[in-house]
Amino acid sequence: CALEFKCACGIGFANGEPRLGWQKWNEKVQPTDACRETKLVMTDDAISSSLLLCSHCQLLPMRANVLMFHDTDENILRSISVERDRYQAWEATVEKDIETSGKRFVVLELGCGPTVPAVREESEEVVSDCAKIIQSDKSRCVKSGSVSFIRINPKHAEISLSTSEPTRMISIFSKAEAALKEIDRWIDLLI
Repeated sequence: CALEFKCACGIGFANGEPRLGWQKWNEKVQPTDACRETKLVMTDDAISSSLLLCSHCQLLPMRANVLMFHDTDENILRSISVERDRYQAWEATVEKDIETSGKRFVVLELGCGPTVPAVREESEEVVSDCAKIIQSDKSRCVKSGSVSFIRINPKHAEISLSTSEPTRMISIFSKAEAALKEIDRWIDLLI
């Protein structure tokens, strides 16, 4: 979570070994289990410099609990790994529900641009996987669910996913809040 911060005690190590160029940092840093477990969740926009230090050691800076490019901070990787496992389990459950329960699934992607395409690629992969399950079920004459993909982005809402499987794909070139309000308005009119 971008509003969650953790102690930066593990940033100088990769796979338990000191990272090249981090010798001075590692000499000053003596992380403890308490540092590794220290977590700060921001609740408002006011950030003071004292809040950005680990509350346990009062020495190390806190860093956003998000995976950065080529990140090796074991303190962050540990919690990210737990969240990744939770996500994979959720995704497997969704795919199973589509296959066995005939449920409908909508992937709603808000504001994900092409500069860092990881979320866009994951959305497209999930939609493609679900569509393949539906197509397989239809060939076996099994009742299955459906999948729809809605991408909302003011400049980059195009969907380049090419799939022969039956999938509803909707591109909305708009800011997320405005698009969601308009969708809500249409739902109210239809109900």
